[in-house]
Amino acid sequence: MNINVDSLNSGFSKEIKFDGNITLPKSLVYHQDAHIKGRGTITNSYGKYTFEGNIIAKVGFDCNSCLKEFNKEIAFDMVEVFSKEVTDDEEIWLFSSKDNIINLEEPIKTNLLLNLPMKALCSENCKGLCHICGHNLNDGDCGCDRDYIDPRFEKILHLFKNKEV
Repeated sequence: MNINVDSLNSGFSKEIKFDGNITLPKSLVYHQDAHIKGRGTITNSYGKYTFEGNIIAKVGFDCNSCLKEFNKEIAFDMVEVFSKEVTDDEEIWLFSSKDNIINLEEPIKTNLLLNLPMKALCSENCKGLCHICGHNLNDGDCGCDRDYIDPRFEKILHLFKNKEV
């Protein structure tokens, strides 16, 4: 995911395509290895290089409800600005002027982490695990009596049943 901008003169742009793997920070929700496909353009505007593109990441997750492993494609648009010179703008990525190569890996990681779902579910109607025996309810019913009401909360439950709406 390196872009050589050595021959890219000011005012010109070039098409970029890339395909590869990146390693995400360690997490309990998603797997660290993600496959990335992307395409876009990089434009030189007086020493500031703007990358605009579309990224598709295939990320492995563990379902928050049933703990089953599943893969999900996450697509997002990305616009990032790069410069060889240090600026006060914190949104501009710096790259080395020695080799004139822009590495997109860190900006892609940052954008991907911002686009990950807050809650990873294997499907919209995931039933989760039985809170008594731990059986995956997506595979069928386990036979446990899940209507059990803790006697400590029984009085509170009756308060809500008697109220008219």
